[in-house]
Amino acid sequence: MTAKAGPEIRSRMRRYIEQRLLTKGDGAPLHDEDLLFTSGRLDSLDAVELVMSIETDYGINFADIGFDLTRLDSIS
Repeated sequence: MTAKAGPEIRSRMRRYIEQRLLTKGDGAPLHDEDLLFTSGRLDSLDAVELVMSIETDYGINFADIGFDLTRLDSIS
């Protein structure tokens, strides 16, 4: 996500990520600045699922923008 994402998109992404975390038994609070991948809360499979979801829901092609996992490491 980027700083340009509006509140509705952030809210949708938070719900999606919270569901992924819950399936892993992680019910800890999730804040926009929390690190998801570098902290180990999410793993590489979650990254693939997240990218696929963003591509499908928002029409973003990560191959076109030069995918970098650090850009998805938090909701922010």
